[in-house]
This record gives sequence, structure tokens and C-alpha cells, in this order.
Amino acid sequence: MKSGGENMMAEKAPARSGRRGLLKSLADFHDGLSAISFQLAVGCLGVITVAYCYEVAARYAFNAPTVWANPLVSYLLCATIFLALPELTRTSEHISINILVDALPPPVAAVFNQLIRLVGSFACMLGAWITMTETGAQITGGIWTISYFPVPKWMVSIFIPYGFASAGIHLLRQLAGDRHAASTSGGL
Repeated sequence: MKSGGENMMAEKAPARSGRRGLLKSLADFHDGLSAISFQLAVGCLGVITVAYCYEVAARYAFNAPTVWANPLVSYLLCATIFLALPELTRTSEHISINILVDALPPPVAAVFNQLIRLVGSFACMLGAWITMTETGAQITGGIWTISYFPVPKWMVSIFIPYGFASAGIHLLRQLAGDRHAASTSGGL
């Protein structure tokens, strides 16, 4: 016969594994979304390359410059950067300056890395909130870009809050992974 405490433990175990399963599914979805957005960034980079090559050929070979190539490239450059950002953050391929972290003893460097991830995540989430607020104002205000090829400005800036928010979530997940690894290994 099981005691009352054993019954409660048995009931909590499926709830924890169900929660872990949900978190794993959400993490897998987030990783997949980041991979897809990275592929979209690669596609945008391809379009940028073709548009610039076309512009150079049209301008110098045929003396017929385009009015659409430069605005298209600038719009797609914004999309490229912020579509690629989540995957680069997920895989830790983003730019980082490691000179200080590399000089620290490993336990101190681990804590420092956690602090960097926490501050970085906060900065990304703050950036996402600010840029989403501005993107909303662009939508409600009907603001368009100023160029020979105008588009609603939100169509360009919508990628910025997505990239910041997704990168911030990746940093939080990395921080949680660090803390989980430290607690299961007996460190920190």
C-alpha cells in the first residue's frame, strides 16, 4: 500500500513530463521557425545579388538605370538581417568578442556567459517591444517609405521585432539550458 506522499509524487510525475513535452514541442517549433526564417534570409540575399547585378548591367551596359533596384535592396537588407538573426543566435554564430570571457577561469566564465545571455535577452526583448510599438504606429498611421518605389513602411520594419523577439527567446532558452546543465551536474 502506498502512502499519501507516494501517491502525490506519482501524480506530479506525469504533469511534469507533460509540461516537459509541451516545452520540448515549443522549442522544436521555435527552432524550426528560426531555420525557415534563415532560409528566407538566404533567399532575400539571392534576390539582392540578382537585383544589384541587374542594376549594374542596366546602368553601365545599357545606360538604363532602374528606379526599383536600390529601394528593393534596402528593403530586403532589413529583412535579411532580422530573418537570419534568430538562427544565428540559436547556433551561437552571431558576432561576439570573447577576449574577456576567454581570460576568465571556467567557473567564472560560465557565470559571466549566463549574465551576458540574460542582459542580451533583456535587450532583445526591449528592442522587440519598441520596434513592434513603432511598427504598429506605422500600420495605424498609414506611413509609407520615401523612395522611387514606395511601400507601406510596416512591410519593411515588421522583420525587426520578429528577429529581436526570437533571438531573445533563444538567449533565454540557452540560459535555461545552462542552468539546467549546471543543476544536473552539481555545478553552479
